[in-house]
Amino acid sequence: EFEKFYSTVNKNGLGEYKSFVIKRTPNDQQRIDALLTLLTKNGIQYGTGKGGNYRGLSYNSGKDENFSITGNDIIIPVAQPKGVLTKVLFEPSTVVVDSNTYDITAWALPYVYGVQAYATRQPVGLTGEATSVFTPNGAANVTSQYGYVIPWTGLQSVKLVGQLLQKGIKLRYNEQPFEISGQSFERGAVIVLKTSNQYYANLWSEVEKAANSNKVTLTPISSGFVDKGADFGSSKVHNLKKRRVALITGEGVNPNAAGEVWHFFDQQIDYPLTLINAADFGRTNWSHYDVVILPDGNYRFLNDKAQAETFKNWIDGGGNVIALESAVAQLSKKDWALKSKKSADQPDTNNTYEALKKFEDRERDFLPNLTPGSIFKVELDNTHPLAFGYPKYYYTLKQDDAIYDFIKEGGWNVGVLKKDKQTAGVVGSKLINKLQDGVLFGTQNIGRGNVTYLADNVLFRSFWENGKLMFSNAVFLVGQ
Repeated sequence: EFEKFYSTVNKNGLGEYKSFVIKRTPNDQQRIDALLTLLTKNGIQYGTGKGGNYRGLSYNSGKDENFSITGNDIIIPVAQPKGVLTKVLFEPSTVVVDSNTYDITAWALPYVYGVQAYATRQPVGLTGEATSVFTPNGAANVTSQYGYVIPWTGLQSVKLVGQLLQKGIKLRYNEQPFEISGQSFERGAVIVLKTSNQYYANLWSEVEKAANSNKVTLTPISSGFVDKGADFGSSKVHNLKKRRVALITGEGVNPNAAGEVWHFFDQQIDYPLTLINAADFGRTNWSHYDVVILPDGNYRFLNDKAQAETFKNWIDGGGNVIALESAVAQLSKKDWALKSKKSADQPDTNNTYEALKKFEDRERDFLPNLTPGSIFKVELDNTHPLAFGYPKYYYTLKQDDAIYDFIKEGGWNVGVLKKDKQTAGVVGSKLINKLQDGVLFGTQNIGRGNVTYLADNVLFRSFWENGKLMFSNAVFLVGQ
């Protein structure tokens, strides 16, 4: 039976879809590299396929579409020894026999990594090995170099920029797309110039060494004047300052949520983070920090009038807060923050016996109001720094009914849910109508400071890869 499990699927494949195709686009390259790393670790075979025209289910639209395969696109066949695992990880919509499940019900990897993908009902044969498109940077001896542009497209760029900031190298970022030296760059592209770092010894050697270690291809530039867009001396180009970041932990804080943030800084981007116990709120000098992160939890100091006022004063003075999950809900009770969206559904007061329910059905009766990890397509305003590096949409993992009224003034509704945006997973019949026409990701100006609201967990188990860039945007870009 053990041998049969592998050999049968290796010969015949399994399920409706026979191949999965990842389109290789420049803006998705870092996400694709992260996905391929996961496949390699799990022994899943992949490669390049024969170019041509095909038809398959688009993960983006959820419909069958015609598409073409080029020589660089990634093909993942189901007919391989790890075909069962491949099928499970790439199924566009998982079939759940019983919706009363203990864990998330949707996890298709193209949504997790935010890549453009198709599922085909016909097998696409492998013709070659898929290799990295990274080109090592190697002009460290060119001391006259004017500058470099770093694409802001994924976690490797974030890690590189964080390392350069820690080295004291001055950086800028452009809030508008631009073209220079024959290449196009999207919003958030980071610029390092010799004129801003003229006293930094071995500048380009340090920059190129860090870029190569993070597999980020730099684009050399010879002028501050661009071919299209805002020149580097424009008001659209901002200084990117090193930020001092603190994470609130301890009493009332979800330890898993705090651990996800800590792991992100310590193990993934190698950027300094200070952990502050929530019980030490009154003894903390908040002026030592630029960004304070409130992970999922219930914070006693926000319920204390004096301490909450102290916290707001720090924000007014230029502090930046990143609130996640239930921390957003707690802030929504403050008169200066965003507000929870109320459900339009009203109980039927004419049903006298509605409250009469059977004890043994208590779990199943709760299902209409539950979503045990479903995927929704969020509409993004990718002109805002919180959504730099993304297309005009983002797939979020929804684990609760949290959704908020649109921010009407003094802020920005960056990620919103509209009608009929459920993509995969189980959602309760009563909950589906609430999860629409509201904001999940947004920012609000409070005096000279800023609050970033992330109603969903963008760092879920360090598994939801596509959310890590949004979290990085909140840390490094929002409020700069």
